[in-house]
Amino acid sequence: MISVDMAVKIVTDVVEPLQPKKVPFESALGLCLAQDVQSDIDMPPFDRSAMDGYAIIAEDTANAPVELTVIENIAAGHMPRKKVSRGQASKIMTGAAVPEGANAVIKFEETEEVSSNNRVKILKTVSIGSNISKRGEDMQIGQAVLHKGMPIRPQEIGILATVGKSQIEVFPTPTVGIIATGTELVNVETKPSMAQIRNSNGYSLAAQARRLLANVEILGVVKDTKDEISRTMQKGLQKNILILSGGVSMGEYDLVGDVMKDLNTQIYFEKVLLRPGKPVIFGKKDKTLIFALPGNPVASFVTFELFIYPAIRKMMGFTTIHRTILKATLEMEILVKRKRREYRPAFLRMQDNTYFVSPVEWHGSADLLSTTRANCLLVVQEDAGKLAAGQLVDVILLD
Repeated sequence: MISVDMAVKIVTDVVEPLQPKKVPFESALGLCLAQDVQSDIDMPPFDRSAMDGYAIIAEDTANAPVELTVIENIAAGHMPRKKVSRGQASKIMTGAAVPEGANAVIKFEETEEVSSNNRVKILKTVSIGSNISKRGEDMQIGQAVLHKGMPIRPQEIGILATVGKSQIEVFPTPTVGIIATGTELVNVETKPSMAQIRNSNGYSLAAQARRLLANVEILGVVKDTKDEISRTMQKGLQKNILILSGGVSMGEYDLVGDVMKDLNTQIYFEKVLLRPGKPVIFGKKDKTLIFALPGNPVASFVTFELFIYPAIRKMMGFTTIHRTILKATLEMEILVKRKRREYRPAFLRMQDNTYFVSPVEWHGSADLLSTTRANCLLVVQEDAGKLAAGQLVDVILLD
């Protein structure tokens, strides 16, 4: 049996990013850049007005208030036609090019119209460069504006559009197959008999993977027989990742580990010092990563977050691959009974700029309902013994 930290390291060492591919930039949201991106333009492409107002020569305002002659009206999208000389001003809109000769823009609120035509009163002294965005101050031709490994968010989509990158190289999302094992499992539409339960793991695991944008196929429920498990697993070996839930403990019908070995899977570990989720198997068959998770739904949920979440993130090219961990003040005492690292469903809140955390009521690894009241996992270290109220603890954010 190995530690959680060692198991995570093994998984992340084995995983490699997927081969990059080109996609239209507008469909790249949530993916990871697989290339640096250079600007093909200066931005702004010219000295640009940052305000609606008047383009003027700052020195003309030294003895404000002062009246100037308005020689032109410059709208955004139109280039100026006239040079501004001393004693003159051009009316200008936000985003329009600053005319030659002008070295400042004064906003409308600091001016007054004069009754005579083509005159404006400047009410305030302004300095050179006021309200002007200089050419190239945001980005310059040839500048690397985005870098390989960056997540593509709405603002990166905007930059790609700005620099004309209609096609972009990204790391793709992995394909994921999910198998739920257990003769006792029935489909969602079926009312379970006394000896049966509905298949929840297949759908919750699929949702966890889809939340990461993975391309998921639920391969169905299989009975606890080697032939059926093997037959369905071989279909799943076409995927980048194959996830199984159930059939990994020590019972007579826990056959997943045996089938993995029969298929000549390279097994990296079979048990982890973890609660919930001790019987978790990680292996690789050809190019497919195989994760066999416990059947209890909270154990399945937790082991996905610890092991499969970073695997998918690394496959997608991200450099930040783990859930965010932060420190919080524990609000109640916790007694620790086992020498395994525990991950308890908990609720995190902030008060007066301080995080506080409390475990939610939890009846063990079969109690999936408890996780609906949780927004984090409270980490209880192996050697804790007891956690006191007021103590700082680690929490893993889920939302």
